[in-house]
Amino acid sequence: MHSHLGHLQKTWKLLEKLAESNCHVLLDGDSLSLGAVVAVSRSSTKASVRDPERLAQRLEVSLRTLTGLLERSEQVYAGVNTGCGGNADTRTEQVRILQHSFLQHQQCGILPDVASAGPGAVEENRHSLSSEIVRGTMLLRCNSLLRGHSGVRIEIIDLLLHALNEEITPVIPLRGSISASGDLSPLAYIGGLIEGNPDIYVHVRENGKARVMTAEAALQHAKISPLSLNAKEGLSIVNGTAVSAAAASLVLYDSHNLAILSQVLTAMANEALVGTVDNYHEFISQCRPHPGQAEVARNICSCLRGSRLSQETDVNRLGLVQDRYALRTAPQWIGPQLEDLLSADRQVEIELNSSTDNPLIDVSRDRFHHGGNFQAASVTSAMEKARGALVMLGKILLGQCNELTNPSLSGGLPPNLCADDPSISFTIKGLDIHMTAYYSELAYLANSVASHVQTAEMGNQSVNSLALISARYTGQSVQLLSMMCAAHLYVLCQALDLRALSLDFFAAAKAEVRDLYGKIFLTDQELDVSHFENVWLQIASTWMNTAQLDLTNRCEKVAAQSFAYLMNEAMERTIPSSSLCSSAKLWKERLSCVLCDLYNHTRDGFAENHSTPSYLGAVTRSTYEFVRHNLAVPFHRGVSDHPTIAGGSGTSESKKTIGSHVTRIYVAVKNGDIMKPIKPILGPH
Repeated sequence: MHSHLGHLQKTWKLLEKLAESNCHVLLDGDSLSLGAVVAVSRSSTKASVRDPERLAQRLEVSLRTLTGLLERSEQVYAGVNTGCGGNADTRTEQVRILQHSFLQHQQCGILPDVASAGPGAVEENRHSLSSEIVRGTMLLRCNSLLRGHSGVRIEIIDLLLHALNEEITPVIPLRGSISASGDLSPLAYIGGLIEGNPDIYVHVRENGKARVMTAEAALQHAKISPLSLNAKEGLSIVNGTAVSAAAASLVLYDSHNLAILSQVLTAMANEALVGTVDNYHEFISQCRPHPGQAEVARNICSCLRGSRLSQETDVNRLGLVQDRYALRTAPQWIGPQLEDLLSADRQVEIELNSSTDNPLIDVSRDRFHHGGNFQAASVTSAMEKARGALVMLGKILLGQCNELTNPSLSGGLPPNLCADDPSISFTIKGLDIHMTAYYSELAYLANSVASHVQTAEMGNQSVNSLALISARYTGQSVQLLSMMCAAHLYVLCQALDLRALSLDFFAAAKAEVRDLYGKIFLTDQELDVSHFENVWLQIASTWMNTAQLDLTNRCEKVAAQSFAYLMNEAMERTIPSSSLCSSAKLWKERLSCVLCDLYNHTRDGFAENHSTPSYLGAVTRSTYEFVRHNLAVPFHRGVSDHPTIAGGSGTSESKKTIGSHVTRIYVAVKNGDIMKPIKPILGPH
């Protein structure tokens, strides 16, 4: 079985291949992949039939079987020569009119965006499905119909593929499907395109510009002839799971990427909190061999390879002996989510290559089968798992962010990760609140959709999958977790900068303070050089525990504590206090000044030339540099970075709000750019 990362890497490679010019997604009814759906839906990759002559012959045989059944006057349920659903007790010989009748009663959605703005409107708002879902829907319906179980002409598929490749996509209501007898109403709008309905609207994109026109006008403009539907064709178009499966494909691909990104962010959090890489030692997963757990441990170790911040466990570590749960149990927490996403992926990929209408034509036995392949519960199952995985990923990111924000948990980082005085600067406090807001909504959306099934359609549809609703909510969950990832990534880059600044300061301060120590104390021969290491440990410890103080007060506190430490040492070692007291007072005064001046100097130099990348692992460094350089999101220096204080509005160098910077990261998360620095180097070495 492929690892989650290995599976996603195959999809990445396919998308790269399909991005090349003149590449087509080839349909044969059996081999459509999630990556191909993403390429057609989001990148407008062209689609065509793999072996048109062979597949046209397959469809012709299916049609002959259907024609033979009708000529024998057999009653073929649900829209061939009977009514549908609870009206299947009716009979008719007007089989062609019946097909358009099915489209008519399902084309009943609410679309105020078109009704109020008119056919010139191009906005896709909350009342209609996105064009990328509609493109995926058209692709999936063609792939399913090509399988030869639905009794449609090749001309139906040709028309849909022609429209898809010309970027003509119906405006489909967002709501109204319960995904039981397929996504009936949404697919009826696909049918409206095929029949050239003058009151069904479509998006048309030409030369990068979009507009809305009627299906009738769009077909005329593209020189495509509309089709009058034959027996069963209207039913075959609407009676399937293509809409929910298309929406599921897109959100599942996004969920896979967010699962990888969450592992990278966890590695960055491990560095920012100076956690131990031993949290992810392979021995731990060998003792509990869940494949997802083992993979997450490997991935995080890969991210941390070369890091100077995440080291092996220090047996002499001060404070907590082990890291808190948001770091230490990341493999155990994230691992099951990878397993659920892979399970969901298998369900969706089967759905992409299935016949999902009713009845199904069995050519080999010259008969039809009444069944329920239109019931999209497999898609619902996949989406419920995906949504549950997303909320679990969000929770661990929230836990990491909470640690980074709180100076009592962050190992010496300042409150709210401010780079200036914490009495006037609260850099990421707002983002901390936003993270909680995003997560709370994400957690709410994790509630089961399937448990809210109601009886519909004259009692006929007593169970219905609600797959499209579940996929839509999972799409909202993807958006919320993407927002959390963007905010967390901003927080992490700020925390890593402050950690690097702290280490730069310690390196410079230790040398300066050692010189000061020698000048003040060694002349009296009261304290020897070897004692300085203990003095320095005390200074460093106090510094780490006083991050909540403004710089001047912090330096004074550290100096006062050092004075008290030296006097206490003198008493314990019976050194005459009179001979040490004057030196210790001088030490206290000068130490405070040295620390304050040196920190200001180090901070000013750091703002001009960050040392942060030199401390990071390969993957975390690449991600950090993408944010700082490619996205031009700077280190936040404090209140001086506020636009109205900094001035310079309207220029390229004008300051931005924190929200503007986080938005830039969010866009990179949503469009996949954030994965670009990760893809080439993440994985086994």
